[in-house]
Amino acid sequence: MPASNATSQLSSGRSDPAPGPTTTSRAAEQRLLAIIGAHRRAVLAHAMLLTQGDLAWAEDIVQETFLRAWRHWERLTPDQGSVRGWLLRVAHNLVMDEYRSPRKRRCELPLGSEEDIAGPENTDQVLSAQVIQQALGQLPPQHREALAATYLCDQTAAQAARRLGVPIGTVKSRVFYGLRMLRSIMQSPAAALKAA
Repeated sequence: MPASNATSQLSSGRSDPAPGPTTTSRAAEQRLLAIIGAHRRAVLAHAMLLTQGDLAWAEDIVQETFLRAWRHWERLTPDQGSVRGWLLRVAHNLVMDEYRSPRKRRCELPLGSEEDIAGPENTDQVLSAQVIQQALGQLPPQHREALAATYLCDQTAAQAARRLGVPIGTVKSRVFYGLRMLRSIMQSPAAALKAA
């Protein structure tokens, strides 16, 4: 969603922005344009990862994320926490809500007989899980704990910090560097050979 489209959609009345004077609307629009410019690519990349490469769905997630940012523009300032972190969490929650919704399960088709039923092909998922598990095992324990708390246990950085007994900045740093190390491990030729 280009910034100009976002603003035109948001200001055209298709969303329900908070009522206020025109100067407030202009300030909100300017703030949203700045947020979109700074974070759209990161939110789209995150949504693509969460939707397993479904571009149309990822773009819908990005649009809804920025609509929610429009509604909360006054609170989206660095002094109130990471703006990008808030946007990524909103995108994550939107995708998880969609996965859990009954609409996602509606695409089941009735089959004619038991002979038509094929078992699920889990080989790729099992191999991927093993490679990821091996890669996680190569991380330093503190980085592995931070990743497990935030990604596997679906906790915010603040919740993970309380759980691990460390400052929130430490958790964020460990997650950042843990993901960087994990990416490096996963892209190394040795990881590819272990997966084969």
